[in-house]
Amino acid sequence: MSDQIDNLENTVHEYRKTLEAFASRTGAQTHHVERRGSGEEREKIARIDADLDIVERQTQDRAALRAANERIAQLEAERTQPQFRAALPAKREGGHDPASAEYAMRWLKAVARGDNQELRVLTTSTSGAGIPTDMERRIVEKLYEANVMRQLCPITQIDSKRTLTVEGALPTAAKVADNGAVSVSDPTFATAISITPIKYVCATTMTTEFIEDAIGQGGIGAGLEWVASRIGLSLANVIEEAYTVGDGTGDPQGICFSSLITQQVDLGAGVALTTVDGDDVIDAVHLVSPAYRSSPRFSWLMSDTFLKHVRKLKVNTTDYIWKPSETGGLSQGVPGSLYGVPYRIGAYVPTATADEAVYAVVGDFNYFEIFDRTGMTSMIDPYSGAANMRTTLYTYMRTDSRCTNVSAFGAIVG
Repeated sequence: MSDQIDNLENTVHEYRKTLEAFASRTGAQTHHVERRGSGEEREKIARIDADLDIVERQTQDRAALRAANERIAQLEAERTQPQFRAALPAKREGGHDPASAEYAMRWLKAVARGDNQELRVLTTSTSGAGIPTDMERRIVEKLYEANVMRQLCPITQIDSKRTLTVEGALPTAAKVADNGAVSVSDPTFATAISITPIKYVCATTMTTEFIEDAIGQGGIGAGLEWVASRIGLSLANVIEEAYTVGDGTGDPQGICFSSLITQQVDLGAGVALTTVDGDDVIDAVHLVSPAYRSSPRFSWLMSDTFLKHVRKLKVNTTDYIWKPSETGGLSQGVPGSLYGVPYRIGAYVPTATADEAVYAVVGDFNYFEIFDRTGMTSMIDPYSGAANMRTTLYTYMRTDSRCTNVSAFGAIVG
């Protein structure tokens, strides 16, 4: 019991530290962390909330166990004659909590044996057995490290499809005399954004020997961490492409999809990005209202090709327009900002010459949100590679992305 209390105190302490760090970094009140926190802060808060839920369930389970023991004692005291009845099937031992070490071992052993029946017993959803929490954590960490959009944008965990209704107009504000009448109006919420998580899957083929080594002697071995990192990297690549150029129907909505951003610096139909000059960069930033430019998430998203071109722009063919930053800079491999705005390099931002190709986006990425369906699930195929003693693990996740305010962005397009 004392160990559980210590764990609870440590969890609460970490929760407070995370909130304090958010408040110190942004100057916002701590309850805004779910809206304005970084992807890492939101992921940490979600994980801590899950830990607290586990503690609460354990407390409830202990209370239920005490009540059951009291009821059994009462029934035994009331029995005056032996009663015989058919034995019930033994209840399968072990919980169904993906956060428990026991669940992780059962899941691993089921994968090693290709035991789909055991995975069905462990299943807590309709789509497959949830992967162990520790493995999911490693995959999410790799998703964050390898996916630029997940670093830039807020990430929300959802448990179903949903529709968000966003504000279409602000309430009225005006100057009035001391005793003048005040005209009151409510903001309109006329824009509905439908969130439909799209399913992605990573197929990982493993030999029987590798799986046995991943299980290890007394717990999860290093092999599983390697698998998790590979799965996370693979999913990060394919999902980032959708976050960048997805059409918003069969894919998540991409921030660089040609018809999304309406505030544009248009170079002309089918004009190459190499025609971009300093005026275009400045104009793009000033397409966005100053109200959004002060946000910590105000940033450029561009290709490496675009960055290379604008960094080479010169005055009088000799002096570069954009100088290296005073601390670090090009001399130490750390570039400065572009017109005072930090930037991120997106691997899937368009570079090919095409009509309406989005070569760069600048804006407040608080208004481009990622929605992850809670929990990753798994299925196994021990049959296709059975002749070579190989098992394929399918890992599924569902995600969507939506722009909630296009006026917070500007774009340079061809």
